[in-house]
Amino acid sequence: DDAGWSDEKIDVKVSQYITLRENQKLGGRSVYIDYEETEYSRWLQGELEKYNELLNKSQIILKGVDGKADESFENLSLHRRFVRHKINNVKNGEFIFGGRMWGPWANLSSEERKRIYINGEPTIDLDREASHLNAMYQVVTRAPYSGKKPYKVEINGLVIPRHIVKKFSSFMQNGKTPGGTANSVIRAYKKESDSTEYEEYLDMKKKVKPSDIVNAILDKHPKIAPYYLRGKKYGDYISCWESDIVFEVVVELTRRGIPCLTIYDSFIVPLQYKELVDEMKDKTPYVNRRRLDKVAL
Repeated sequence: DDAGWSDEKIDVKVSQYITLRENQKLGGRSVYIDYEETEYSRWLQGELEKYNELLNKSQIILKGVDGKADESFENLSLHRRFVRHKINNVKNGEFIFGGRMWGPWANLSSEERKRIYINGEPTIDLDREASHLNAMYQVVTRAPYSGKKPYKVEINGLVIPRHIVKKFSSFMQNGKTPGGTANSVIRAYKKESDSTEYEEYLDMKKKVKPSDIVNAILDKHPKIAPYYLRGKKYGDYISCWESDIVFEVVVELTRRGIPCLTIYDSFIVPLQYKELVDEMKDKTPYVNRRRLDKVAL
């Protein structure tokens, strides 16, 4: 204010749409680092610039119960956030861990997100089906999971609740052992507000061992089983597979002039595009834009 700066007086804005941080915090704060530009990073920077330009040309508001705008999302600068792990001299290897985008709407509850309007039109929130598991299939087999109910697991005739299987499947990406995965699962349940699911998990633990749930998931998905339980570094690698697929959808929608907001594996789009995005979100393939084959981690 003292310098007289304002949005109206700024003629040119230059944003860095790619960030890279250390995998560990220092003093509780993230440590961001510089990186060398590559062909891939320049492509990504360009696509993110187009995406942000489209969003900033769109009117994105959160309507209040009175129909007036409670909040307006303007001057956006969304970027993909990568994490650095040590890797042996692989070109574009700086950009294979993490890679998610985070917008201010991610802080809204699911009920609040229903009040987001884009260009005066109500929106719909569409999730990718079994997103992180299907991302693994799309990279490993080049196609989504072909069976029914990817999270349906039975042990000795006992059906394990879907939310438990989903939790285990998610934490198995970052864990190293069945026991460590089980500890992560129970910590996650304790942090959540849904006490019903937590109680259901505690009851299930009396009937089956957590290690049996892990093994049942591995048995159900043998094609991607070798990619589980390989530690946090590999978990961040898998997360990047998912974020890459999500971004491919974003790139195509941006090319068509369709604004969309992402939250992890979901897309918030104007209602008129529901059928289009419903079709795209699960069938858009993984594209190896870094031109990497197998990376030794």
